[in-house]
Amino acid sequence: MPRIEFIHSAPVPDNPTMPKHLISTAACSLAVLLSLWFLVSSWSNQSLQRGLQSQQDEIQAHQLTIQGQQQQLQAQQQLIDSASQLANQVGPSVIRDLATLQLQNKNQKIAALLKKYGIEAKAN
Repeated sequence: MPRIEFIHSAPVPDNPTMPKHLISTAACSLAVLLSLWFLVSSWSNQSLQRGLQSQQDEIQAHQLTIQGQQQQLQAQQQLIDSASQLANQVGPSVIRDLATLQLQNKNQKIAALLKKYGIEAKAN
């Protein structure tokens, strides 16, 4: 019968200055510390993100307010432009017609009105 020999690995000598369990304890402690640091960092990051979101919401609200005011301003400017155009088209004719009426009828009230605005009607 053949003889079976077991090959044993050579025993690893124990290092008296640093036992194996101390290395694993240090590695576990380091992992726990890094996990805690990551947890605190993520909380801080979430807090900063909430603050940033709040600021962005506030900016968006201001932008909406500004946009509404710009639309109101644009509507007012269109009204002013159309009134100015109407005044430039119709105004001189109306004043000329008033001056003609004042001269034809010798109406002092129309003369006073025209004079109030610096216009004096004279016959040609």
